[in-house]
Amino acid sequence: MQGVADTLREFWAHRPVRPRAGRKLGGVATGIAMRYQIDPVIVRIAFVALALSGGVGVPMYLAGWLLLPEEGDQVSPLEALLNKGHSSMSQARTVLLGLLMFPAVAFPFNDGGFQVFATLAASIACIYLLQKNRGHLQPATTLADPPPVAPVPGAPAWDPLGAAPFAWDLPEPAPRPQPPAPRPRKPRVAATTLGVATMVLAGSVIAGIWAPWFTAPHIIGLLVAVLAAGLLAGSFVDAGRGLIWLLVPLSVVGFGLTTVGFDGPNDFGDLKSTPKTVAEVKDRYEISVGSVMLDLRELPDSGSVKTALEADLGELVVHVPKNADVTFNCEASSIGELNCLGKQADGSTVQVGGTDLGENGEGGLKIDLDVLTNVGEVKVLRD
Repeated sequence: MQGVADTLREFWAHRPVRPRAGRKLGGVATGIAMRYQIDPVIVRIAFVALALSGGVGVPMYLAGWLLLPEEGDQVSPLEALLNKGHSSMSQARTVLLGLLMFPAVAFPFNDGGFQVFATLAASIACIYLLQKNRGHLQPATTLADPPPVAPVPGAPAWDPLGAAPFAWDLPEPAPRPQPPAPRPRKPRVAATTLGVATMVLAGSVIAGIWAPWFTAPHIIGLLVAVLAAGLLAGSFVDAGRGLIWLLVPLSVVGFGLTTVGFDGPNDFGDLKSTPKTVAEVKDRYEISVGSVMLDLRELPDSGSVKTALEADLGELVVHVPKNADVTFNCEASSIGELNCLGKQADGSTVQVGGTDLGENGEGGLKIDLDVLTNVGEVKVLRD
C-alpha cells in the first residue's frame, strides 16, 4: 500500500498538462496521451467508453479539466480558484465546470451501484498502471516557470569597484536591522470549507433537477460531510472551530428530515380530543410534529373501542378509565421514552405492550390502543 500511495503522489506531482494545441475539447485526453506518450485516440475512446458505461466518463473528464493545469499555467483551474497560483481559465468558467460536476456525478449513481464503483476502481487502476510503467517518461508539455525577478530601476549594469577592489579601503558595512519575523498566519480552513460548501449547495440544487431522488436530506448530508471534513482538517492546524456553529444545527435538521415525514402544514401543532361516546372515538389520531392528547375517561363503562395514535416527532398521551380493560402497544421506532400503564422503556427502537385489566379485574369497557412515534414520548395513564 505504501508503494501504491507513493505512485499516486508521483502522479499528482507530475500530472499531465492540458496542451493548447491538438485538443478537441478541454485537452484532458490529449494531455494524458502526451504525458505517457501513447496515441491520443486510445485515450479518447476510453473516455467515450466510460461515458457509455453508466456515464462515469463525463464526471471523470470534468474532474480532469478542473484538476489538470493548462500548458503555460502555474496551477490547475481549481487550484487557481483557491488562490494557489495563476490559471488562464476564468474563475466564472471554473465555477461553471464545478457546478456541472454535480449532475454529472448524480446521473451514474442514480442508474447503477456496483457497476459505477467497479468502473471507477478500474479507471483508478489504469491510472496507477500508467504512472507505474510510463511515469518515468518526460512530459511533452510543462507548466509555466515562476516569473523572473525584475532588476532594480536605476541600478548600474556594471560594478565600478569590480576592476580593482583591493584599491579601496572602505569601512565594513553596518549590519542591516532585521525586520521582525511575521506572525504565522493560520490556514483559512473555515473560509475554504464554506466556499466548497457553497459550491456543493448550488451544484446539489442543479443535480436535484436532473435526479429527482436527490432530495433535501441528500443535500444536507453532503453539506454535513463537507463541514465535518473541514473541521477535521482544521483540527490539525488549530483552525476552523467556527464551523461547529453551522455543523451542529445542520446535523439536527438532517436528522429530523430523515426521521420525520412532513405531509403538510396541518400536521403541526397540538391535537386534543375528549370523546364522550364510543362512536366519537376515531380510528386514528395522527400528527407529524407536535402532541396528541386523547382522554377516554368520559366514555361509558361498557362497549369496546379500538384506536391508534401516531406521530413522527412529538408527545402522545392517552388517559384511560380506572376500570377499563386495556390492551396496548407502545413503540418508539427511532428514539423515545415510553411509560405505558406501568411498563417503561427509553432509548433507541423501544417497545412495550400487554393487557391491563384495571382495579376491578376483567369486565367493563374494553380499549385496544396502538401508540406509535418516531421520535418522542409515549404515555398511557390510568387516573
